[in-house]
Amino acid sequence: MSSKPYCNCLAKARGLDPGGRAHGFKNAIVVETPLPWRLDMMQKAGPLPQEVIDLLGVWLQEYKDGKGYSHLPLAIAPDPEYACPGFRRVMLYSRPAGLMSQFDKVEYLVPENECGPLIWSLYQDRERLVNYEPYRLPEHEGTRDILICTHGAVDAACAKFGYPLYRYMRDNLSSAGLRVWRVTHFGGHVFAPTFIDMPTGHYWAYVEREQAKQIIERRGDVRPLCGHYRGWAGLDGGFMQALERQLWLEHGWDWFTFAKAGEIVNQERSADPRWAQACLRYMTPSDTAERSLESRVEISHRINTEHATALDEKLNYAQYQVARKEKYLDPAIQREL
Repeated sequence: MSSKPYCNCLAKARGLDPGGRAHGFKNAIVVETPLPWRLDMMQKAGPLPQEVIDLLGVWLQEYKDGKGYSHLPLAIAPDPEYACPGFRRVMLYSRPAGLMSQFDKVEYLVPENECGPLIWSLYQDRERLVNYEPYRLPEHEGTRDILICTHGAVDAACAKFGYPLYRYMRDNLSSAGLRVWRVTHFGGHVFAPTFIDMPTGHYWAYVEREQAKQIIERRGDVRPLCGHYRGWAGLDGGFMQALERQLWLEHGWDWFTFAKAGEIVNQERSADPRWAQACLRYMTPSDTAERSLESRVEISHRINTEHATALDEKLNYAQYQVARKEKYLDPAIQREL
């Protein structure tokens, strides 16, 4: 048990809104990895194969070279019902080009000694993927996966609050088409219990049982969930994610089925911009042409709070607000709002 207040408890007490705090990614690799998960498991081979450590090294060097970092590497704990002794599950989620409502998914169940070579091939040697086709599981490529952070070695809050949520959701909300997993750190201890809903890529924060059931069922009024929605991984950056959350509040659960894409068309010229002009394009399932909304999104204020339970260091978390909607264009109308 931590001798210090948990960082998520402090964040909630200070009113930290999670909106705009999801991590946008172009692809996520999810690898079944036995417990325990050490703190350095992403730096040294052991729990993860050497090929994965090598791949993480390639990505780190690319980041240092200014090429950005668009990947999300995650490990999931084997589950007695889902696991197959001697094999490891590997899931790759990829952001499709253009408008999208969810990530493309491919899933494999490979012998343990082939796990590392498969993951290397997925990114660095795709010509070899034909060798792994017999291990593909197309029947699971439409399965919904709930990834709940329980990685206590990174932050005690994720174990203290994440594991009970995992246990509740695994025992009560999982089904043939929905799996619930324990997953390694993906950022945001201050929002524990936190999870990612895949393949749609929605991040959730401060989730208790009541919110968990509503999120899984996607029912009822979404407005009480506003303070639990971190954002969508299909968009990069807090300004775009804040706008996307506002449109979810207006459209309700149907919004998650709309194909979307967004871009920043203008922003304050600063290393730390306080406002941005964001444009979000989308189509409902019945649309034949795109709609778009352009809005000014601002940082209203910042909240200074501890970003980890074991550290005294604080971070200033931006709090976003949609200041005004300026242009709304759809196939039928064009009007100033």
